[in-house]
Amino acid sequence: MSAPDHVWGQRGAVRLRGRPVHYRRAGRSGAPVAILLHGSPESASALHVIAARLADRFDVIGIDTPGNGLSAPLDHPAPERADYARHLLAFMDVMGVARAGLYGFHTGAGTAMVAATLAPQRISALALDGYAVWTEAERADLVSRYCIVYQPVWDGSHLAQTWARLEEQTIFFPWNTPRLDGRMFLPPTPIDIRLRRLRDWLTAWDTYPAPYLAAFRAVGQDGPDRVAVPTLIGAMGRDPLSAHLDRLTDVSPQVRLVNWGDDRARALEEMTAHLTAHPGEPATRPDPSDAALLASLARPEPHKGWESDDHGGFLLQLWHQLRRGVITSARTQDELDAGLDPMALQARITAIIQGRTGV
Repeated sequence: MSAPDHVWGQRGAVRLRGRPVHYRRAGRSGAPVAILLHGSPESASALHVIAARLADRFDVIGIDTPGNGLSAPLDHPAPERADYARHLLAFMDVMGVARAGLYGFHTGAGTAMVAATLAPQRISALALDGYAVWTEAERADLVSRYCIVYQPVWDGSHLAQTWARLEEQTIFFPWNTPRLDGRMFLPPTPIDIRLRRLRDWLTAWDTYPAPYLAAFRAVGQDGPDRVAVPTLIGAMGRDPLSAHLDRLTDVSPQVRLVNWGDDRARALEEMTAHLTAHPGEPATRPDPSDAALLASLARPEPHKGWESDDHGGFLLQLWHQLRRGVITSARTQDELDAGLDPMALQARITAIIQGRTGV
């Protein structure tokens, strides 16, 4: 059985300020580096389509944002976009990358923009796929209501809430405001993509809000007005952030704005061409991935006898199976208590989903 498309490249892990950073790498060794930054609350797996487009021209590195995927969160109680940008620049140092082109999607686009304004000499070009420019009212609402963590409970009902939330945010934006004017006309999400998003959500769990909140708090006009590197900012017509392009009324001469409508092929072609026209530099050292660290970041658990479904009942079924197994096999009260701890069951569910989807 072949691996899913989202399991792309070679996985790697390094420590940055003592904390693990997980990444994927593909393409041509010795070619200019292009670094890909995903949106929240996903991981570098979500970047497989753009990675495939760039792989024949670049050394492509997709990084899991701190607190998302398998990267540890930043050591900061309330990080801002600049903290993620500085982390990215420090990651480039570790990887031996003096100058790179950046692709960013949504949250990743904001990080890329700040990195280019902080260190323009390190960034050859920006290709931004959806860039947020919030109003003050939107910002306040998103910061206060958008990021919910469903705490594990004994009956597993938090998993049903999580599955429903993941689907709802492909129907309405914001997901928790079901209004006709917030309805997105997206096609139904294929089950394999929903599972991959579930995996990323479960893996990040309570560390997922930090990158989101940094993006929500940010002033989107700050950056495009003065960025000094060649910058393409675009959005698909069905992307809620497509309306934000019109909010960028004061942009640097280096910025080009484009709405791609429904033409995803054109979007990929233009972003690829933009980064190709403004390449960075090759990495100056071999890949520094730490094999032992990489092995420690996730331990997927093979588990037979389940299939995913549209309504998420499979998650309650898995939870029930695991709980029953603990109850029937426990030999001491301590063993029973430990096995029935919702956080312990949550970790096992996460490992099972990782086992099915890959990491």
